[in-house]
Amino acid sequence: MRKTLKYRLFPTKKQQRILQEQLNECRWLYNHFLEERKNAWEEDKRNITYFQQ
Repeated sequence: MRKTLKYRLFPTKKQQRILQEQLNECRWLYNHFLEERKNAWEEDKRNITYFQQ
């Protein structure tokens, strides 16, 4: 059996801004490389792995 813990965060306004910026960067990066994988498949029918990226 696995035990899980939940923690609530109460960030300050500055910390909220920093967290939001980090999430935006992660989202951008994910979408960028997802598009790269899609384009590689559509153009050349080849798969790009996460390792290759």
